[in-house]
Amino acid sequence: MLGRTLVIVNPAARHGITRDLIPVVSGLLDGQIDHDLVVTKNPGHATVLARNANGYDTVVAVGGDGTVHEVLNGIMQRPAEGRPALTLLPTGTGNDYRRTLGISSNLTAAARQIIGGARTSVDIGVVNGVYFANSVAVGFDARVTAKAVELKSTTGWSGIMLYMRALFIVLFRQFYTHHVTLSIDDSPPEERELLLVAATNGPTYGGGFKITPHARDDDGLLDTCIIWKVSLLGALLRLPFVVVGHHGWMRPVTLGLHRSIRVDSEVPIEGQIDGEVILASTYEISVLPGALEVIVPGRW
Repeated sequence: MLGRTLVIVNPAARHGITRDLIPVVSGLLDGQIDHDLVVTKNPGHATVLARNANGYDTVVAVGGDGTVHEVLNGIMQRPAEGRPALTLLPTGTGNDYRRTLGISSNLTAAARQIIGGARTSVDIGVVNGVYFANSVAVGFDARVTAKAVELKSTTGWSGIMLYMRALFIVLFRQFYTHHVTLSIDDSPPEERELLLVAATNGPTYGGGFKITPHARDDDGLLDTCIIWKVSLLGALLRLPFVVVGHHGWMRPVTLGLHRSIRVDSEVPIEGQIDGEVILASTYEISVLPGALEVIVPGRW
């Protein structure tokens, strides 16, 4: 099913622990699939490797969501008829895209799953010309992501506990809303005050935070969550519901399914794309239905 495979390993993933896992990855794949294993040398290298993956049927990203993001953007720069399938072995900190694909967090189990996996087509998102596999968020949640990136390098924390720690720091130090012009699908632009807007292909981000709990990556639409203007007290009271994905009924929250969203602001706003932080005044977000083949666990 995998065919000729390029395995791209990010040795810096999970605070450098992935470097020590390279022999483990090789041992799991040797003799099982026809593959070449390449270790990235610097940020952006995975994109170059995936873009130049001529003659490969599958590319495996070994790392976290940042590694997947780089590999995806390399694959999507290739002509549509020459794109290998994407899959992953999760060795990073957040690993939300492995949840979207249904791949185990256990490295050995994940290797078995992709070796015996099935091909399927999934949607890919685009924001300001950059592709995303799992999610994009603008506003408050992107500030949380930025703080999580900072804490990850200083504390060694990972997953949802890292995100929760970052969340509370931002809640009490950087809590504010944004005045934006919002355009959704073909509706007229509307000026609104919001805390955040997220558009996803998968149900979680931030290491398991269920921001769009019913998201699917094969329906041709982006699942969206918009949290409008809310007080700090209101945010604190609603936070437990948002963590577990039971926030759709709340008045400041709007969940939806859309083809495109545009956010315009007079001042730059923080954004995150698959966990990578950016700063922009305009976010043009759209979906490419069924644009990529991925390898997911087989149906037994």
